[in-house]
Amino acid sequence: MNDKKAIRPRWGKLAMNVLICDDEPKVVEKATTILKQYCSDTDISATFHGFTDPSKVNPLSKFDIILLDIDMSKLNGIELARKLRANNSEAIIIFVTNFVQYAPEGYEVQAFRYLLKEDIPKKLIPYFSEAVQQILSHRQIVTISISGEKIDIPIKNILYFESNRRIIIMHLINDSRTQYSFYGNMTLLSHEMQNSGFLRIQKSYLVNMEYIKSFQYDKVYLENDIWLPSSEKNHKELKQQYLKWEGKNRWVLF
Repeated sequence: MNDKKAIRPRWGKLAMNVLICDDEPKVVEKATTILKQYCSDTDISATFHGFTDPSKVNPLSKFDIILLDIDMSKLNGIELARKLRANNSEAIIIFVTNFVQYAPEGYEVQAFRYLLKEDIPKKLIPYFSEAVQQILSHRQIVTISISGEKIDIPIKNILYFESNRRIIIMHLINDSRTQYSFYGNMTLLSHEMQNSGFLRIQKSYLVNMEYIKSFQYDKVYLENDIWLPSSEKNHKELKQQYLKWEGKNRWVLF
């Protein structure tokens, strides 16, 4: 076990690689100029990689944010997105294009936003800013102390917290361990984690909304085929909180 003040959310270092790929050189130049200035003004550390030939992009490269045209002559943007997504499940993909008919295909590669080129001056920075916040949420970590040893755990690896009297069990996903246990207070923990995408669905359970697959009246279904009981009394309020979070973090058309 560890001391009572176990959870301390904090951010990992944010240094991003941004891919901008469009077979129109003017679009690559314009987007790069706008975003470099934005990063300079907001102290965001980002390296920009501009390409006008999609076949030159190495699909094994790790880009944090990807801005892609769809209708390119040498390689369709959807095809390139598939290759990049296959090697980086956490990349944020924004399609920047003239053609709305391709929008439904964005679901396949989990596109974050779909931006018409005519809207670049108005919407590029807001969309980019939202992508940065998404990356931050993925890189946030918590520190726990067990037997005097400090352990850093990415928030993205936390599936849910469970309380049993004074003991908190942290259940993990995509991690070498399945759980950690420590002394703590669920009410205080819920307050600490509320801005990191966690929802207290019931007195004893605090879940990572990223992994909610189904939100029912008296239970919540999570990844890994896990069902947890949720408060029937507070169902409406809880569902509204979840839908509000989902609306800010799921794929948006235009």
